[in-house]
Amino acid sequence: MDTSAVRAFWVMRHGRPDLPRNPFFMDHDQFNRYLEAYDRAALDETEAKRLTLLFQQYPIPELVICSDLPRAKATAELYARSGPILVDPIFREIPVWLPEASSIFLKTKWPEEFWWSYLRVNWFRNQGPEGKVRSRQRAELAIARLSSYFQEHQNIAVVSHAGFLSLLITMLHQQHRIRGPLLPSIRFGRPKRYIWFT
Repeated sequence: MDTSAVRAFWVMRHGRPDLPRNPFFMDHDQFNRYLEAYDRAALDETEAKRLTLLFQQYPIPELVICSDLPRAKATAELYARSGPILVDPIFREIPVWLPEASSIFLKTKWPEEFWWSYLRVNWFRNQGPEGKVRSRQRAELAIARLSSYFQEHQNIAVVSHAGFLSLLITMLHQQHRIRGPLLPSIRFGRPKRYIWFT
């Protein structure tokens, strides 16, 4: 591995989206409406102020790449601090929603985390709007794009989403493209530094 060609690669989950608190138990329709609202939400004023202060301790990147969803774009703008931002939908979260409520199980109210577990199992079984195979194909495209961006830049940040970032970082480790934590932080707006090898 050519250590003379290392690049700084900052990775972070978006900030906390501006959403009302969910009821503890949700039915199928409530949870799907929550997923839709999550994708429409940006950051509230309190979260924007928190991130503005937090990001002051991090270096300003040459380029920030982000998902096109509002919560990621708003976070990227704060992290870039007037620097260039590239909005790219390939860095979107893995899309999920519950299938038609055709069984007693899907018609029952469950805690939010139970629904998330159900969706994770479906993803591993390659079901849903984007199963594991398609997610990995999208991550491969994202890696190819990152490789091209690193031809022109030494310090890049990516603002994306917990699920997609976990997959992306896992695949980059498997390909020996990066050095750093095994997984990115799933905390809202918490950058992690990696070394990217070209």
